[in-house]
Amino acid sequence: MDAFPFLLKRWRALRRLTQEQLAFEAQTSTRHLSCLENGKSNPSRPMVLSLARALELTLRERNTLLGSAGFAPEFPASELASPLLAPVNRAVDLLLAQQEPFGAVLLDRAWNVLRANRGAGHLLEAFLDGEGREPHIATNLVRATLHPAGLRPWIVNWPAVAALAMDRLERELAHFPLDAERAALLAEVKMYPDVGALPSAAPSPDASIAQVHLRRGQADLRVFSLLSTIGTPLDVTAQELSVELFFPVDDATTQWFVSKRASDAEGSSKA
Repeated sequence: MDAFPFLLKRWRALRRLTQEQLAFEAQTSTRHLSCLENGKSNPSRPMVLSLARALELTLRERNTLLGSAGFAPEFPASELASPLLAPVNRAVDLLLAQQEPFGAVLLDRAWNVLRANRGAGHLLEAFLDGEGREPHIATNLVRATLHPAGLRPWIVNWPAVAALAMDRLERELAHFPLDAERAALLAEVKMYPDVGALPSAAPSPDASIAQVHLRRGQADLRVFSLLSTIGTPLDVTAQELSVELFFPVDDATTQWFVSKRASDAEGSSKA
């Protein structure tokens, strides 16, 4: 079976669209769409892009669909350090700096931590053992949350937090089911102890936001997060970036972060 007809039919089925619905959204005829799915007609480049938009594909997936039809990619996939992404890097650096003394991390689509501010560093230092820390756990937010060697021993409300993390990952994969990296991450974390037996994520009746309660020694912190993404990305890498900002829920947590920044400043002045 040709790659383009296969992918087109696969995506239409995954989006639960009839041929009539997809044809309407892509501004083509049902007959032409049927010919494209049966391999009787070859699509033009504009038609592939129109179908990709109608199917709500990511830029990476749009490039894949173009490639399956024999066309070159439409959207670049730049290295994060590329001059093309200099404005994005400036914006990320600004967000991370403005979030101090509280934590903030830059993530890719598979929850890998690409950059972190000092506030996030304080969290990792306080709740992840430095010498025993496994890099692949500490540098991925899902693994760090769910793995027994990560933050899990110190998350007081771990079942609720873990259920929400799994729900988020599963919803992302449900919308982008052909994403091999997300699928591999989900399959991996499902093998962690107790993760497969987690209850379905459910909102707490007495809370308006999902909180993470961390406790280790004298540190007793409660945080919640906000997610920031690029509004109209034109680059694959840029579209797949997000900045997760962590905020204190209570005064004690606020003071903990403030005291850590004060300690940093004191250390710098002595140096």
